[in-house]
Amino acid sequence: MMHTIRTHAFSIVFYTLSFAFILFLLTPRPDEKVDQLLTASVTVDQDATVEQVAKVYNDGSMTDQEYVKWLIENNELETTHTISKNKIVVPIAQQ
Repeated sequence: MMHTIRTHAFSIVFYTLSFAFILFLLTPRPDEKVDQLLTASVTVDQDATVEQVAKVYNDGSMTDQEYVKWLIENNELETTHTISKNKIVVPIAQQ
């Protein structure tokens, strides 16, 4: 038994390290959270605010402040209050 382990030690170590490296690559990182978002186009009321949209569509993948910031930046909105467009893009976490 010991002789078999010694003769195959390199293979055992190689495959173990390869498996660990693959697991490392497949594990999502916290900073990649936003990259894993899908988006959807939604129609909003004329008097809707960014905060109201965040309350409705935020599924917990971001804080409310992060969600509002994302909406403002990705929809080129000028203010954090009333939305001036009929349709905006909202992030939806990937399932």
